[in-house]
Amino acid sequence: MPAMMKAAIFVEPGRIEIDDKPIPEIGPNDALVRVTTTTICGTDIHILKGSTRSSGA
Repeated sequence: MPAMMKAAIFVEPGRIEIDDKPIPEIGPNDALVRVTTTTICGTDIHILKGSTRSSGA
């Protein structure tokens, strides 16, 4: 069984699920980063509600 990680998955506006996913294999030009802490910003709330706008950047 492959090593697993937790992933936050955007399912639809108003719904995010936490699920176990296999840790992806990395290639010679990739980096695998362990995230130990995260936060939510205002944009995350807009994405959760389904009201995002592109800045054109």
